[in-house]
This record gives sequence, structure tokens and C-alpha cells, in this order.
Amino acid sequence: MAQPETGKGWQWLRIICSIWSGKIVIARLAMTAIHGLQAFMGGTMQELFNRLEAPDPLLGALDRQILLGLYKVLFPESTGEEMARATRRELIARIQDSRAGTMQRPGRNILDYPLRRPNQAALNRALLTGTKGQLVYWCRQANALASAAALGQENEAFRWNLEEPLRAGDLVLTALEGTPALIASLEITEADEAERLTFTNLATFTDPISVAELESMIGAELPGRSQYLADSLAQKLLGSIGDLLERPRPIFVTAGPCTPSQPAKANEVLGVVAILQKASPYEPLACEICDRDISARPEVHLPQSHHNGLRWEIQDHADEVVLLCRCCHDMAHQPTLEQLRKFAKPACPECGERNPLKIIWGMPSFMPDDDEYVTAGCMMPVGPPAQWQCRACETQYLVTEFDERPYLALARFGENFPH
Repeated sequence: MAQPETGKGWQWLRIICSIWSGKIVIARLAMTAIHGLQAFMGGTMQELFNRLEAPDPLLGALDRQILLGLYKVLFPESTGEEMARATRRELIARIQDSRAGTMQRPGRNILDYPLRRPNQAALNRALLTGTKGQLVYWCRQANALASAAALGQENEAFRWNLEEPLRAGDLVLTALEGTPALIASLEITEADEAERLTFTNLATFTDPISVAELESMIGAELPGRSQYLADSLAQKLLGSIGDLLERPRPIFVTAGPCTPSQPAKANEVLGVVAILQKASPYEPLACEICDRDISARPEVHLPQSHHNGLRWEIQDHADEVVLLCRCCHDMAHQPTLEQLRKFAKPACPECGERNPLKIIWGMPSFMPDDDEYVTAGCMMPVGPPAQWQCRACETQYLVTEFDERPYLALARFGENFPH
């Protein structure tokens, strides 16, 4: 009785096996076709899949005429017939391949890189040789941005990382920490009439000089903390600095994300270069929006969002840097006009919170929005009424210009002050 059922089961099994075999054959044919396509076009499977992705956003926005013009610049040997047959995607793919190939060979002509050095002036090489018995003190500064501002402004009150007593007549070579660390200044110590040491600036290296590049040239690692250098090491170092001043080498830096709350460490060195080039001993280092003095805490702003992740020569990055105070830096990152308007309201004097509620006194002639206003009633306080209420701590405050005339009059007339 079970025989027919068994026979029927075998029939189904044969059908399934046939279908499965067909799938295997089709799969093998597909793989053969793909391998053949791969051999025909060249490249790995990943490269083939990459060609199926959406085109580059920038190249994808260009019309065919502009793409063909760019293609002819990159491939001058291409024929008109070849370009006429190529689709937009094929043009973009080949331009992308050419760009990728260029980016993979950054160091091939590194000595011929078209450097921009805005302050490349002839420095007296005699300053970098030293005299017999003159020692060189190596000063490493951790607070790079504030240190750069102090150097640019020749701030004599700034606290430098000098870990041991210095002698009059010695040289002080200052390096500012960063990625990479940079040589910032060369000074000489002198003693005044009271035998107190003073520092005279011999050179501020506004054009960047990398500590890592110097270590490669002298074949030695420079100390990670402030100390006197051995004479042989000091002379090699000063000589190499002179060589880099005469024949500068490119310094490639990858920019990080520009976020006021968590500034990228990679962007600090860009700010150092910008500060050394912009600071002046005759005026404070000012925020480029509100003009407030930012010497103590300058912030680095990269105005173009596409800078994040770009590996450029350091001067190209520094040319884009905008130096701001913290408030203006925060404001520059507000994504909408409404957020910018809210952020521009005066901060709470108690906790620093921004975007306060506006206080309405008396009977308002409109229905106030609870998210924007707070009604304080008709009972006016003694003294000037508050204008704002903090959302965080509910402190009420008023922002107004301070009028010192009554206080000056009181100080002048005392008890005889007319009421």
C-alpha cells in the first residue's frame, strides 16, 4: 500500500533535484559571466560594485558639457568619438578613478609641491648658529592656542613652561604642542640692571615648521618636556631650522570636525598657524565677529563643513580659519535663523543659560506664547523691572547700560547730594 506513495515521493524528489541543478547551472553561468566581465573591464569585484553606486555629489551635479571639458583636461589623448560614445556615468567613473589615483600618490613630487608661505622673509642665518658657550633651552608649551597668541602679541606676563633657571645670553627655542607640533619662536635671555632675566624675541616663525620634520632631518628625537639641549643636538637643530626657512617643505594635515563643544584636536594646529600670522603686538587678538579680546581662549572655526576629513597642506587649511570667541563660535553653528535668534538673547548671569523667556509686565494686548514669554502681573517691582527669566534656574534679570552719573555725583557731594 505504501509503494505508490513512495513512487510519488521519488518523483517529487527528482523534480526538486532538477530545479536545484538548474539553479546551480544558472549560478555557475552567472559567475562565469561576471568573471568574464571582470576580465574584460579589469579591476576587482569591489571596484565593479563601486561603479554601480551613486555618482559623486559634486560631479553628479555637472552637466555633460562641463564633464566633457573636465574629461579632456584629465585625458587629453582621448578622441572625440570616444567621448561621444561615453555615458555620463562612464565619464564620472573615469574621472573618479583618475582622482583616486592622484590621491594615492601624494608624496611622489613632495619637494615640488606648490607651497604658499605668506611671510617667507630672509632671516639672518647668524641668529641660528649661536656663539661659543651659548646654550639652547628647549621650551615645550602645551596650551598651544593661548601660547601662540602670547607670542604674536609679545605678552610679557604670559606664563611659559620653563622648568629650570635660565642663564643670561642663552637662546630659548619654543615649540607648541599639536598634531604636528610646530616651532614657534626663538628668543635670547638678557639680564637687566637688577639682574632679572628678560626675553628678547629674535624670530617668530609665522610660517609653519614641523618638529617631526626637524627630527627626521637631524636623525634624533627631540625632548617631550622643557630642558636644555646638548650642544651638538642644538647646533644640528638650529641649522635644520635655517634649511627649512630657506627651502620649506609641505606639512599635510587632516582637518577634524568643527564643533564648539568638543573641538577637534587636529584643528588646534591650524589655529596656531592662523594666530601666529594674524596676531600683532600693537592690538589684542580679536574675535572676527564681535571684536572682543580672545587672547586667553581663542577658538578655531572652519566655516566650510566639507573641511572635515580633508587632508590639505597646512597653510591651505590655515587660510580658511576664522578665529572666534566662544559665544560667536556657538552662534556660528546654529543651523536655523530661529535658533540663531534665540541664541542671540542675553545669557543668564547666574548659570549662563541662553534662550531666556521674555517677561511681560501688566496686561498684554496679545495672547502670549508660553514658550516665549512669562507674564509677571501688574504689581511692578521697586527699581528697574526684570526683562528676562532663565528657563533653567528661573533667575530674573535685566540687561541695560550702566549709568555712573548718580554714583559720581554722590561721591562728589556726599551727604550734600541734592535729592
